[in-house]
Amino acid sequence: MALIEARSLHLGYERREVVRDLSLTLPEGRITIIVGANGSGKSTLLRGLSRLLTPRSGRVLLDGTDIHALRGKDLARRLGLLPQSPIAPDGVTVRDLVARGRFPHQGLFQQWTAADEQAVAGALAATRTDELQDRLIEELSGGQRQRVWIALALAQQTDVLLLDEPTTFLDVTHQLEVLDVVRDLNRERGTTVGIVLHDLNLAARYADHLVAVRDGEIHSQGSPGEVITEQMVHEVFALSSRVLPDPVTGTPMVLPLGRDPQPAHQPDLDAPDLDAPEPEDAMTTTTDSHPAPDAEAAHAEPDAAPVRVPALEHSPQLAFDLTVAAVRPLGQNLMRVTLTSPELVHFGTGAHPLDLRIKLIVPGPRPSADHFAPIRPDGQLDPAGSADWYRRWLQIDPEDRGWLRTYTVRDLRGAGHPGNLGKHPELDVDMVLHLEPEQALGSGVAARWAQQVAPGDRIDVLGPNRHVVGPDYGGIEFRPGTARTLLLVGDETAAPAICSILEALPAQMTGRAVIEVADESDRQPVLTRSAVQLTWLVRGDAPHGELLDAEVRRLMCENAQAFREEGAQTTRPELEDVDIDSTILWETTVGEGAFYAWLAGEAGVIKGLRRHLVTELGIDRTQVSFMGYWRQGRPEM
Repeated sequence: MALIEARSLHLGYERREVVRDLSLTLPEGRITIIVGANGSGKSTLLRGLSRLLTPRSGRVLLDGTDIHALRGKDLARRLGLLPQSPIAPDGVTVRDLVARGRFPHQGLFQQWTAADEQAVAGALAATRTDELQDRLIEELSGGQRQRVWIALALAQQTDVLLLDEPTTFLDVTHQLEVLDVVRDLNRERGTTVGIVLHDLNLAARYADHLVAVRDGEIHSQGSPGEVITEQMVHEVFALSSRVLPDPVTGTPMVLPLGRDPQPAHQPDLDAPDLDAPEPEDAMTTTTDSHPAPDAEAAHAEPDAAPVRVPALEHSPQLAFDLTVAAVRPLGQNLMRVTLTSPELVHFGTGAHPLDLRIKLIVPGPRPSADHFAPIRPDGQLDPAGSADWYRRWLQIDPEDRGWLRTYTVRDLRGAGHPGNLGKHPELDVDMVLHLEPEQALGSGVAARWAQQVAPGDRIDVLGPNRHVVGPDYGGIEFRPGTARTLLLVGDETAAPAICSILEALPAQMTGRAVIEVADESDRQPVLTRSAVQLTWLVRGDAPHGELLDAEVRRLMCENAQAFREEGAQTTRPELEDVDIDSTILWETTVGEGAFYAWLAGEAGVIKGLRRHLVTELGIDRTQVSFMGYWRQGRPEM
C-alpha cells in the first residue's frame, strides 16, 4: 500500500488557475472517488496528483517523497494513471498493449523476464481479457477496450492507481463491469485507488472515501453517507434532489428533481472571463464547413448545449498553430522545416521523440473556419464527440479543411536550447520532395507546400498533449523491449525516424541500419552512442527498393547467427496477404526477444521484406514492426 497526498496545491493552465490551495490525502489501500460538476477542477487535480501537471505552488507527496523529485520510471513503478479516452496505436493486439505496462520495470532495453510474463498473464486474467489477447484493439467494444486499458495498468503493478472517468461513454452494464474490476484489484492487492467519476450513484456504491470538488476547492469529503446530501448536491451540482438509501446496497442514492437556476454560492459561469478563451462549438468546427452559430444562439438553450471541457486537460492530441522559423535543403530530395511557437510547451510525451509521428495540416485554398478550434491548447471540446473527430473532418470539403499528412519529428528542442533560432520551443520536420504531377485533388500537396514554404508562414500540426499522454503514446512505434540487436530499414521517407532512433540508442545496442535514398546528396550525418552500423544506399536509376531488398537479404544471410539466434522458429508461418492498394500495411509490436526489426517506407518494398523475415527466415513476427508509409504511384497515402 502507498499514501499519496496533496499539500496546499495550486494548479492551472496558462493564466487560468483551476485548483486553489487544495490539500487532500487518499487513504491507503482504499478507493477514493472525486466528484464535481464539469469545470470544477477534478480532472486537473488528478493530473496534478499523477505529475502530468506541474503545480504552480504546493506539493504532491508519495509516501512522504515529492513526486517531482522521483525519476520518471521510479514513479511509474509506484503510480499508474489511466487517462480519459486513451488512444491505442494502430494494429496493436490486446496482449501487446497490456505488455506495455511492463515498460517502467524493464526499461527500454532490459530483458523481458518471467516476472514480466506473469504480470501480463495475471492482468489479462484479472480483467477477463485473456480470451481477447490476440485480437486487435480496434475490434473491441467500448467496455472490452476499457478493461484492456485497466489490464495495462494492472500489469504495471503499482501501489497507486489513478483513473480519470473510466466509465465515460460506456453503457450501465459495462460501467459496473469496469468498476467491479477496479474494486477487485483494490480488495485483492491493497492498491490505493483514486477515481474521477461523474455519476454520483456509482460513486456512492464504489467509494470508501468520497471527495466533492467545487470551483477548484474541496467542498466536502468523507464516507459516501457523510458527503452525499441534498445540500451538497444543491451546492456542487446546482441540482434539487432527494437522497434516499439505495434499495440494493444501502448507499446514498440521488433522485434528481430538477436543475437549479443558478448554483448556490458559486460564481456565475456565464459571466465573461477575460483570462479564459471563448468556447468554440465543437460540432460546427469539426463536422462541416458551415459558419458557427452566434454566441447568443449557442447559449439560448443551456440544457441542450454540449458540455465542454478544456482540451489541455482532456485531449490526447492538440492542434498547434506553428510558424515556420527556417527552411533548409538537406539534399536534392529532402527539405528540413523548422517550426516554432510558444504553444509547443504543451507538446511532447515526456521522453525522446524516437519515431514520433505528427500530422501536418496542409492548408486548403478556401478555408472558411478553424476546424480544429476545440483541440487548440486554449480550446474547449465536447468529450462526447471528440473521439470521432477524424471521420467528421473528412466530411468537410478538402479545399476548405485542407489535407492531413503524417511526418516524423526529426528533433524537438525546448525553449532556451542553444540550437534554437528564437526564444520559443522548436521542432524539425524533414520532408521528402516527391514532386510528381498532381494525379488527383490533394495528391502531392505536402511536397509542393515544402518546396514553396518560407519563414513566417504558418501551419497547423496535430501532436501529443504532454499533459495527458506519456512515453506509451500511440504515435511512437519503436518499441524494442528486450532486444539488444536491431535491424532498422527504410527509404528516404523513413530516414528521419531512423536517424532520430539512432541518436537515442544507448551504447550497448548493436545491429545494422540501412537507408535507401534517391541521391548521394540525401545522405545525412548521424551521431549515435550505439554500436549499430548505418549504411546509406544511393538508388540512382535503380527501381525503388531494389537495393534495399538486396542489402537486407545479404545482411540476414551473412549475420544469421546474430539476427536469428533468438528469433528463429521451427515452423515457418504463412503470413496473411495484405492488399497494399486498399489497406494500410501496418503492424507494430513490443519486442520480447534478443532481436528486433523496424521496417518502414514504400508499402510494396516493406511487404516483401516482411515476408522474407517472417516466412522465409522464420523470425517471430512479434519481433518485427513494419509500416507502409506510402505506396508507389501514390506518394502521399
